[in-house]
Amino acid sequence: MTYEIIFGVLAALMTLFAIAAFGWRLLRGHDDPKREWARTEENVAALRHEYERARERFDAGKMSKDEFEERENELALRVLDETTPEATKRHVENEAMYPLSTLLALLVVIPAMSVGCYLYYGDFSSLDEDAYDQIEAVRAQAEAEKNILDSVARLEAAVAKDPDTLSAWEILADHYNQTGDLERAQAAYEQVIRLDPKNGLAYAELADVLVANQNGELTGKVGEYADKALEIDPWNQKALMIGGAVAFDHADYKKAAMLFKRLQDQFPEGSEVYTAVNHNIEMAKDLGKFTELPKDPVGPKPQKEGMQMMWDAIGQGQPGAQGGMPPGMGGGMGGMGGMSGLPPAMESLPPELTGEKK
Repeated sequence: MTYEIIFGVLAALMTLFAIAAFGWRLLRGHDDPKREWARTEENVAALRHEYERARERFDAGKMSKDEFEERENELALRVLDETTPEATKRHVENEAMYPLSTLLALLVVIPAMSVGCYLYYGDFSSLDEDAYDQIEAVRAQAEAEKNILDSVARLEAAVAKDPDTLSAWEILADHYNQTGDLERAQAAYEQVIRLDPKNGLAYAELADVLVANQNGELTGKVGEYADKALEIDPWNQKALMIGGAVAFDHADYKKAAMLFKRLQDQFPEGSEVYTAVNHNIEMAKDLGKFTELPKDPVGPKPQKEGMQMMWDAIGQGQPGAQGGMPPGMGGGMGGMGGMSGLPPAMESLPPELTGEKK
């Protein structure tokens, strides 16, 4: 409430200041004799001009003598009316009344308009004490983002000087991926796997980013990178998803079913993800004309919450992602359903996997 009172007092003072400025200009000099003399001279000059025009019309025969005399007498009376002391006093009084009445009108109009505009456009929440905390939080976030950009610039300078700095490439790759700079993310992940060939997560991320950069196409080295990631970590969920899609796209339905089954086993039975992946497994079996799943050479993975594992594998909140998916699978692959290069069996994948919103 204190802030509302302060705001009201300040608004009232500013309104009074505006009215005073108008009033000073309106009332200043209304009783100045020089102004009245100038006004009288202008009026007399105008009347003299009218007389000269009447004389020209009379000399040209366009006005009769009686009409000219009548007009002459009228103009003479108006000159007397403009120059007598009584007329001067009357004009001064009138000039004093007009600014005063205008100022009184402004005293009503300006506050009314100010209050009306504020009630229509204003927001008292900006005066709340919590608003200051929000402002500080935004300022702190901006400062943090600036620090991140400064750090990225230093890391870029470091890899330019020494291209074999693995830790710098890892940080840059994740940063580019999270900010949607996928071309640079691909290049950075390629440097990571060059320096660390056993980094399964980097292979999976590289496959993911490559799909996005190819507008959803599962061609090129996408399958190779996914397979390499699964050689290092057979349970990497992003690699399983991409590897299964690539196998399905190449009509290798047994491999696709096996990879999808390994992905499915990481989720609780009956969950939405489990059910959707099971549907794709069944479609792979139908298209491949087999009833029994091929034996998976990879042993069972220790139990853990499936959805939490998914988030651990693919990361949350990446700008290119939709519904929790990273750029390659969400934005790049068009939501896994009906995309270029992906089989129809994948159309039933739920939003958690496809990036589509319900």
